[in-house]
Amino acid sequence: MECVKGRVTVIVLSYRKMKGIYESLKSILSQDYSDIEVIISDDGSAEFPPHEAKIIKYIETHKKDNLSNYIINHLPVNQGTVKNVNSAIRLSSGEYIKLLAAEDILAYPEALSDYVSHASTHPELLFFGKVCGITKDGKKVHELLSCESDYDLLKTYTAKDIHNRLMSRNFLPAPAGFIKKKAFEKYGLFDEDIRLIEDYSYWLKLSGAGEEFGFIDKVMIYYKATGVSSQGNYSRMFMDDLVKIYDKYIFPCDRRFGPLQGVYNFLKREGLNFYIAKAGWKDYSLSKRLYVYHRYFPFFAYTKLQNISVDMKNQKLH
Repeated sequence: MECVKGRVTVIVLSYRKMKGIYESLKSILSQDYSDIEVIISDDGSAEFPPHEAKIIKYIETHKKDNLSNYIINHLPVNQGTVKNVNSAIRLSSGEYIKLLAAEDILAYPEALSDYVSHASTHPELLFFGKVCGITKDGKKVHELLSCESDYDLLKTYTAKDIHNRLMSRNFLPAPAGFIKKKAFEKYGLFDEDIRLIEDYSYWLKLSGAGEEFGFIDKVMIYYKATGVSSQGNYSRMFMDDLVKIYDKYIFPCDRRFGPLQGVYNFLKREGLNFYIAKAGWKDYSLSKRLYVYHRYFPFFAYTKLQNISVDMKNQKLH
């Protein structure tokens, strides 16, 4: 589809979260930006077809003149986040792409305008605003275990700095990302060998190619902090993806530790195995739980300390 200069395509990605679609739409349709395209892209939810007419009615009822186009994209069967988002990007006409998971919302009515104002005056292909988590009970959480919040630090990073840190973990606040369409034209779409984690390998690809990333020191997204990556409780399917990313994008090219690289890779692999073991915790017998706890005690202790540190930071902010 031909790219329309200045247009922002907001892609709302859904899977079995019908209520969340309306939460995201409300924030999009309240935006003041002048040229918005919305794509609702559902990953094969059985609940979606009965909602489609209702979603269209909601858009038609609440849209303003700045909504230039909207598309309903429903995959007939569940294919995973990566194929879902790629199918939506192929349908998009905007110069800029903003991805939103159903339930996540743009933080204020000028958010898209601020994104475009920054993106149109800076050369980077990819930008990140700040994320504020929203817990199940509605509490705002400014410090999230899943991403870095010190933007004074991030603004000093070169592409190599970002790439090196990404080889340790995915520290970038993906929910607040804002991408120029030309990134996909230059580097292709997200890697469909991976099912759920669309962003991590892409950040590695761009930073590894020398692309600088931009950072906007403002909360742009309210993020429902109920998913696996926000809480550090990962599903087996998520961990299978993460192992693929390390095997394909990180272990073959990580040279940060010189002669000690093998030791680091062993410890990192052990960390991945810890999260894989933890993913099956609820299905284990008591004896299996004791074995896993004993086997990975240093990792249990480290992650517990991480959570305590994040909680303390959040308490200071309230």
